[in-house]
Amino acid sequence: MPPSIKTRLTALTGCKIPVMAAPMAGVSGGALAAAVARAGGLGFIAAGHANNAEALNSQVSQFKSAAPEGAQPLLGFIGFSSMKGGDLSKISDALDEHKPKICQFFAPSIVDGGSNVKLAQSKGALVFAQVGSVKEANEALDAGVDGIIAQGREAGGHGLRTELGSGTLPLAARVVELARSNAKDVVVLAAGGIVDGRGLAAALSLGCDGAVLGTRLWASQEAMGDASGVKREALVKAECDDVLRTKVFDILQDVGSANPWPQPFDSVGALKNDTTAQWHGNEGELKGQLQAEADSKVVSDFRDASKAIDLSKVCCYSGEGVGSITSLDSAEMIVAAVEAEAIEQIRRISSLIEE
Repeated sequence: MPPSIKTRLTALTGCKIPVMAAPMAGVSGGALAAAVARAGGLGFIAAGHANNAEALNSQVSQFKSAAPEGAQPLLGFIGFSSMKGGDLSKISDALDEHKPKICQFFAPSIVDGGSNVKLAQSKGALVFAQVGSVKEANEALDAGVDGIIAQGREAGGHGLRTELGSGTLPLAARVVELARSNAKDVVVLAAGGIVDGRGLAAALSLGCDGAVLGTRLWASQEAMGDASGVKREALVKAECDDVLRTKVFDILQDVGSANPWPQPFDSVGALKNDTTAQWHGNEGELKGQLQAEADSKVVSDFRDASKAIDLSKVCCYSGEGVGSITSLDSAEMIVAAVEAEAIEQIRRISSLIEE
């Protein structure tokens, strides 16, 4: 029998590999979730703002057609928009329709003192809360979640502003301490900058029960949102030094958006480019210019660049682990390779001990 890694996460969820695929809005659809599930990991579908039930139905159908027999969908929701004003009707409808085994909530993960947690659990779902700080972790523990995802500053995509959070290693280690000291039987996963088995092994050494892959699965064959392949090819070529957590892209993208990202989640991990070189650190000037001009040329130029996928100007989400991504592979292959490398690293570390 081949070796495997057993943790609280595998025991709680029945997954074979303690790896979760981040529910990335516009990226994580049914095909990606199914591929991760086939490998033995937890493949999530991004329900995002929960504003398109038809699209979600389609992605869940794709998942069911390609996932292992009997696999239940796993859904991720963006809190500020999917539960706006404390209205849980969109969440409730999605839970009733798709009966997910796990719900992930983020930005914020806890609403109205935990009413979203109680709702999901009452409908048979486990609840994983993604947090970026100790404050958020304590709120999640108090709300009675089943799992906490400790997302460090190294993560790609949206997360807490840099000054409000911590790096992945110290945050994950501290969340593990909090969960255990409170005698909470809560699984803890590390997220941010993790792209391979070395990262999973590092997370397990901190006491975590697994790890979350975001950017690594963004750079996969099954990822949505990059039909041309330009952004994923950029990830393969990028180095860890090419990544920056910035508010600039949200300032530009939120103009006219139906769901502008609120503080303190209005920052993203992304590849540096001419836009960040010009405006990162000068956000006040950028906001002032946008407010002064009804039809800002800065915004129109940014939108034109987005249509043209001009990566010298537009946002390409990325975490800091991107430098170790050297190819676009199937998600199934990626997750299997992460497990194999983690086992190899754990054995190597164990060999360093001399009795």
